Amino acid sequence: MTERELPARFDPAVVERRWQEAWEKAQLFRAPDTDRGSRFSLALPPPNVTGVLTLGHMLGDSVMDVLVRSHRMRGERTLWLPGVDHAGLSTQVEVRRKLLKQGVRLEEMPREEALQAIETWKREHETVIVEQIRRGGFSVDWSRYRYTFDEPMKRVTTHVFVQLYNEGLIYRGERIVNWDPRLRSALSDLEVIHTEETTELLTILYAWADGRPGGISVATVRPETIFGDVAVAVHPDDARHAEAVGRSVRVPLTDRVVPVITDPGIDPTFGTGALKVTPRHDLLDFEIQKRHPALPLPPSVLDETGHLEGEWVPPAFRGLDRDKARAAVRDALKTAGLLQKIEPHLHSVGRSERSDAVIEPRLSTQWFVKVAPLAERAVEAVRRGDVKFHPERWTPSFFRWMEKLEDWCISRQVFWGHRIPVYTCGSCQAVVASLEAPAQCASCGKGPMNQESDVLDTWFTSWLWPFASLGWPDPTSDFARYYPTQVLVTGRDIMFFWVARMIMAGYHFTDRAPFSDVYYTGMLRDDQGRRMSKHLGNSPDPLQVIGEVGADALRFALLYPNPADQDGPFGRASLEGARHFLTKLWNVVRFTASHLPPGTEPPGARLATTSSTRLEERWIASRYASTVEEVDAALAGFELTRAATLLHAFLWHDLADRYIEVVKATLAGEHGEEAAREARATLGFVVERTLRLLHPFAPHVTEELWQGLPHSGEFLAVAPWPHADEAPRDRAAEAEMDAVFESIRVFRNLRAENHLAPAEPLRGWARVSTPEAAKALHEHGATVAQQARLAELVVLAPGAPSPPEVATSVIAIGEYFLALPKERSATEFEALRRERSKLNDLLTKTRARLGDEGFRSRAPPEVVREQETKVAELTERLRRIDGHLGGATAEGAA
Repeated sequence: MTERELPARFDPAVVERRWQEAWEKAQLFRAPDTDRGSRFSLALPPPNVTGVLTLGHMLGDSVMDVLVRSHRMRGERTLWLPGVDHAGLSTQVEVRRKLLKQGVRLEEMPREEALQAIETWKREHETVIVEQIRRGGFSVDWSRYRYTFDEPMKRVTTHVFVQLYNEGLIYRGERIVNWDPRLRSALSDLEVIHTEETTELLTILYAWADGRPGGISVATVRPETIFGDVAVAVHPDDARHAEAVGRSVRVPLTDRVVPVITDPGIDPTFGTGALKVTPRHDLLDFEIQKRHPALPLPPSVLDETGHLEGEWVPPAFRGLDRDKARAAVRDALKTAGLLQKIEPHLHSVGRSERSDAVIEPRLSTQWFVKVAPLAERAVEAVRRGDVKFHPERWTPSFFRWMEKLEDWCISRQVFWGHRIPVYTCGSCQAVVASLEAPAQCASCGKGPMNQESDVLDTWFTSWLWPFASLGWPDPTSDFARYYPTQVLVTGRDIMFFWVARMIMAGYHFTDRAPFSDVYYTGMLRDDQGRRMSKHLGNSPDPLQVIGEVGADALRFALLYPNPADQDGPFGRASLEGARHFLTKLWNVVRFTASHLPPGTEPPGARLATTSSTRLEERWIASRYASTVEEVDAALAGFELTRAATLLHAFLWHDLADRYIEVVKATLAGEHGEEAAREARATLGFVVERTLRLLHPFAPHVTEELWQGLPHSGEFLAVAPWPHADEAPRDRAAEAEMDAVFESIRVFRNLRAENHLAPAEPLRGWARVSTPEAAKALHEHGATVAQQARLAELVVLAPGAPSPPEVATSVIAIGEYFLALPKERSATEFEALRRERSKLNDLLTKTRARLGDEGFRSRAPPEVVREQETKVAELTERLRRIDGHLGGATAEGAA
């Protein structure tokens, strides 16, 4: 293909828009409608239309795109299915909040108008989300875009509910739920945020019912629920209250009498060790009531809005909201002489993520899924390794979650969402779950058939996403071709709420795991270590960041240098580092293009070298092959940041700082036309293949640069992925060239340390201690001299005397000397003595560590060997320095 001319600088906005449009027009990312070859598929976790994408979403999407693009370039049938989530309750809350600012209450609007307001919100935010995905350059298949509230998803959600209902796995019952009194709806555990808050802990006297003096002291932070008490409970082993067990007490401020019982669920260290049992408004109390059948189940004393209600509540307190009731009850207890103590108490308070209201544990009639029968196969799948977690350290957390499962509350008291497909006959009260609204009752032949007003939890649709998005339960070609998917990329905070449930659903409905691997991204933090969030205002808009530095810089900064699977800082330094790296890449490719004559053929399938090929060509070819092998291994192990680190190091250090600097003389013809031709071929091959390797990480700039080089094919996005065997490994060449580069580095450092001008021609000497280094300097000393700006490089024989009046450096492969003016000799010897002192201190510490039997017994053998090698190297370096200083041995000094 014809090369595109590359300007001196690149404009991310222009480049990125050009290739996003070109890729989409060519439909490069549309999954093939074929069964041929291996496949790689995954579904984008559908972002909620409650808002727009955050940098956290961008991190996950960047991880997915690296995987997707690399597999597509390997020639696999690749599908990345996008979509959005209707996020029922969450979206309704956001719309409610917006309307309140306009003086409108969502609850007071006609249902159709309210639904239209929510639909308008959804369209506006969906438009932004789609734009963010496109601007990020993420290679999703837009032809298969899905929405969790589209008509097919409505059908599949109803289908699953009816199936589980008929299987006896969905039931309606009374349980304690997370109740939001502001939204008047049950919430999932995920929608409850727990924070440490200080409140009043009251110690209250429950007087003996028989009128005798005294009673039992009970500590509580919820005095307003006292009217719903059915007992006072203590731990069976708590000797303090042994005599109280079996007696009765009077509920304060009422005429009711309740027993004192024992229960193993009581924490004897909290308060007085005696607990008021209020079954309708506390989970533990509800469980205690179930373990003691003789205790009554009281009426509710708090209504759905958090106001006191019911016959058990004295008239003076009825209708008060819980905060006012708490103060009123406290004052009444004090007046009655029953309030013994008030003290501040720090404890965990659950608040609604949606409304910020304090969650009310409330016994409520809801719809539930029996989770335990579904969980067994999911647990076994992870235990067998059929589903693997990356990083593996999250696997134990999964097992801990699965050990303490509660049935899943799936009903929500809102109107935005999938309405529960259960119908009750108005004539005979028969109940049926149905795919379609029944015209009449199957039991009595009458009606009307009234549908449940509650809607399903958003997660009830989301847990079906991997297979429902592909057309299940219909036998679609997409489901046959692309299910199960290979990978799920998500955050660990929804490990149970989504990941575990998807595995359960996959096995129950399709008899297969929905994916084989789960990759958990880390959480981004700002420069102060705080988690990035909209609430703190420290999470910038991704589109703003893209506008400033470009999508490629943002994507690369999210993956490097901080590990993508760990919590870590993300800020301006990361973005600047990524931008500088892409600039370096741009300059490398422009340099390469400028040295390839017009008509240069695209690189071939392999890079061939011979024994006559110059050392630097064999070295870069070998380093390239090694990098491909290591990058492949990193990607296969889901080590995304390691892969990015390898490519960063190869491009910046091996290719730009080392190889290109050395090969410039050859390209200029200083070693003959044949050497120049071979250098051009090597440079063109390695740079073109490096662009392929970097493409999944920075797709736009690599596509632009690839088009500026001789290439085969129309798009880099679908060019073949490199293979490690395309270039020969030559470890001998690597060892020799490493010695050359290390020698250059040492001479440059000697110049810098002694404040010598970089261009000042000075004489250098080297006495090396390894065969590779000796061979390298004898054959390539001219390269070292040229790069280090030496007037001459002399390789000393072993045992030859050291030159006088020189700056000296001693490293693992030998001793290096740089000529100095006479007035610098004293300074140099002082520097050498300082270096000796530092090395001696390090040797002493290392020997002490090896002498510690505890260290030797605990440390892995390879660590011990590493320390032993370190001692040997330090000893040898000290011996050489002492030779220059004219006296002491390393052994004697150390």
